[in-house]
Amino acid sequence: MKKIFVGLLVAIIAGALILSSCAEPEPAPAPAPAPAPAPSPEPAPAPETITLKFNDWGPPGIGIGKLHQQAADMIEERTNGRIKVECYFSQSLLKYPDTYVGVSQGVADIALYVVGTTPGVHALNEVFSLPFMGDIPGMMAGAEIYRELLKKFPEFDEENAATNTKWLSIRVMPPNQLHMVKKPVRVPADIQGMKIITGAGTIADMLNAEGASAVQLGPPDWYTSLERGLCEAQLTHWAAVYDFKILELFNYHTHFGGAGAGLVPIGFLVNLDTWNSLSSNEQKVLVDVYDWVNEESLKYDIDLVETAVNEAKDLGHTVTELTPEEIALWAAASEPYVEQFIVDTEAEGWPARDVYEALKRLIEEY
Repeated sequence: MKKIFVGLLVAIIAGALILSSCAEPEPAPAPAPAPAPAPSPEPAPAPETITLKFNDWGPPGIGIGKLHQQAADMIEERTNGRIKVECYFSQSLLKYPDTYVGVSQGVADIALYVVGTTPGVHALNEVFSLPFMGDIPGMMAGAEIYRELLKKFPEFDEENAATNTKWLSIRVMPPNQLHMVKKPVRVPADIQGMKIITGAGTIADMLNAEGASAVQLGPPDWYTSLERGLCEAQLTHWAAVYDFKILELFNYHTHFGGAGAGLVPIGFLVNLDTWNSLSSNEQKVLVDVYDWVNEESLKYDIDLVETAVNEAKDLGHTVTELTPEEIALWAAASEPYVEQFIVDTEAEGWPARDVYEALKRLIEEY
């Protein structure tokens, strides 16, 4: 009986083992669903490109023209393409006498501008263009003196702001000397009857009072007017005479000392609306680049003056160095018009006499 019970137990255990081996395995747990991919961020919009129009009455091939194109390239590079400067040369955007008004109205955003080119626009700023101010010792000193005045008298910027403009950078041109086609000139009486290309303002008033006719023309018209005899002299600097190819038309040159008849300022004006639309970093780029252009232009002009004078002598031209007594005659001839400028400008509410006296003191210090 015991053997039967043991056998039955073995059979039951064996059957249980067989049944368990035939059972279906437990299904593997389902994998967790993958998270949905995050949406790709929208690409940031590219910064808007600003295109600024730069006006230059001179041709692109001369020294300062090349510097102006180089400045445009530098601005684009330093702003990572944010600002592009389109250069318009040879009066292709604005005629020489229209430069200031064109910048004021936004026809050009930036322009090379000679102080005094536009009569009636400036009063106080024209103090820089007054003739025979004294013996300024060179162009570098002249530029420093004018920049010092700009810092000292905020009225210069206020006057520009009233016509929607602002100086980016300013320097001086080489000293103005007198260049003649037909005859030499030593004293004011010698210019009677001459048609002389020059700027506007006080110097033009003085020339007209001495019996000459002051004629205002842009550089592209200089050669033709002198060649055809429409004008017979020009009050300008040697670098311009050389660069604009009019040296060959002259035979006589009068030197009024180291400062000439004046060191007329030239610089870069910017439209005030354009300026205010730029970030502070972009404004700094413009100022830095055009300060660099002015420094390079000063160096260029200094070398070019020497080259031009030497070439004139090689061509057999007569270069007359006036005596201090002769220069004093010219200065005396201009004094009534300088004083009238001060009176008129003071009447408009600007501190012309203070500025004039500060300018004279700076000249003496240098």
